[in-house]
Amino acid sequence: MFCVLKAERKKLTFFDKIFPWRSADEYELKTVPVFRGAPFFMLTVTAKSGEINWDKVIVSVGKCASKLVLSGEVSLPEGKMPRVFKSDLLYRKMMQNTFLEILKNNVGKKLISVSILDSKAEHTDFVKRLSELALSMNISTENKEKYFSACEEITEETGLCPVLRSEFADAAVKINADENKMTVITEHGNMNFSDGCDFNVPEIYEKLLPPDTDKYDFYSALYELCGVFSLDTLCFDSLMLNGEKILLSSVHFS
Repeated sequence: MFCVLKAERKKLTFFDKIFPWRSADEYELKTVPVFRGAPFFMLTVTAKSGEINWDKVIVSVGKCASKLVLSGEVSLPEGKMPRVFKSDLLYRKMMQNTFLEILKNNVGKKLISVSILDSKAEHTDFVKRLSELALSMNISTENKEKYFSACEEITEETGLCPVLRSEFADAAVKINADENKMTVITEHGNMNFSDGCDFNVPEIYEKLLPPDTDKYDFYSALYELCGVFSLDTLCFDSLMLNGEKILLSSVHFS
């Protein structure tokens, strides 16, 4: 679970201005249900001065004080608590899905030579999916032992024998899984893909996004902290190709 924090300046009435002690700041906490996932909290702070009492925030949200997603212009105080939730786990999975979609759309049934850099052996599942398109596969990693079972599975399922090595080898398709980048060598030159941009989610989750809330941060929290694991099937609608933004549907190798 996590909490979306929203801050508003309280609109004072005539009587509030005359009797300011009668107008207290408000800390309203709501629970928002999530389809096929754990709920999240929404804390709306309405303060006269516009300043937030962070001790009240921590008490209100409990353990979620270390898992905040900010709505609007909210600046956290310096120190250990509270903290904003940040993670690139969903981003990495979406980039991998996007790379696979690009290859499937352009390669068809033709197999290709693939080289992948995965220093810490954190992306074995992605490599197994990628092997279905590979004529040959080189895997560069510092943790070869962690890849032994994955390579056995690839060989049993596809007949392909991946090669584990230390250096990042050349190939028609080179994927740097550490940095979420892919280079495809074509007859027209190298195509360098990076930086996924726009994306869409199913409508049932789209309507949960609070106004003025960072879209990626919110769905990243929904994925990791509320268990909406279906989000890891998403692709980016656009990404950078050789430094220019391009729609995924517009990517063509020839």
